[in-house]
Amino acid sequence: MIIDMPDTDTASVGRRLVAEREATGFSALGRVLTLVVITRPEDAEHAVETAAAASREHPMRVITVIIRPDEPVDRLDAQLRLGADDGASEVVVMAALGRVGGSIDTLVMGLLLPDVPVVLWFTGDLATSPESEALASLGSLGRIAARRVSDVTHAADPVAALRIAAERYQPGDADLAWSQISILRAQLAATLDQPPYLTVTAARMRGRVRSPEFRLLAAWLVLSLGVPVTLEAADSPISIAEVALTRADGDITLIGDPAAGVTRLRLPDLPEQHLPLTQRTAAECLSEELRRLDQDRVYGDVLRRGLPLLDGGPLRDADEDGRHV
Repeated sequence: MIIDMPDTDTASVGRRLVAEREATGFSALGRVLTLVVITRPEDAEHAVETAAAASREHPMRVITVIIRPDEPVDRLDAQLRLGADDGASEVVVMAALGRVGGSIDTLVMGLLLPDVPVVLWFTGDLATSPESEALASLGSLGRIAARRVSDVTHAADPVAALRIAAERYQPGDADLAWSQISILRAQLAATLDQPPYLTVTAARMRGRVRSPEFRLLAAWLVLSLGVPVTLEAADSPISIAEVALTRADGDITLIGDPAAGVTRLRLPDLPEQHLPLTQRTAAECLSEELRRLDQDRVYGDVLRRGLPLLDGGPLRDADEDGRHV
């Protein structure tokens, strides 16, 4: 069911949600969180589809705010999407035209579900652009959110976006590029957790060196292993084409093979093994970030301590709250 509400306000949207629940039997009970999506018009439909897919694992209310500051009029247009077509969620799409988008917190506060966490998701470079209008308009919403998820993969300059994310990092921040490599990180960790327990003396990576997934994995390796990581550019359909860890008995190598849909694991003196290829959809990455609402300390350390090491920067210590001193 799709209900259009042009030229409206938050209170009217809230009343219409209540009226539709009473008329159709839809219930807000069982929702585990409220996901607030901040997006631009060109990314809006994909963001709604991604959130709806993630809601099949995490029943939630999705509030999508489309920022359109260049519109000549100041107006709020809304659309309600209810029913099975949007997964286990109820979706509110709000187009904030003109100056209306300058105060996102006032637009969505009245629509947040009570007694459940709030998660923010910024599509594109809205969280990592040098002068982000979205961050400036969050107000108190940014403080009450349990998690703030960005997506530097779609930034114009992902490397610069990662630097900005590191500068602005606060406990609770996350990024879909980090979720994209979580299976690969687990595969590497599991491989090293098998005998013989030899020390890794060097690491090498090959792939798209400016992709955020590539750089985050390299930063994780250099921070976790304390060894130099050689980065090699390759024309690859996937961000990380190969990872090699050097030990006294030889190299442990993971090679992505998109054509076969597998990752080839090669260990010294053992037959080649085939593992699932680690490419994931945006919905799968978002679902992973919604499974845990506490601080991701490893991501914070990699962002603030690991990335500078790739550029020869200093290694900084972190206190218990994830703040770096």
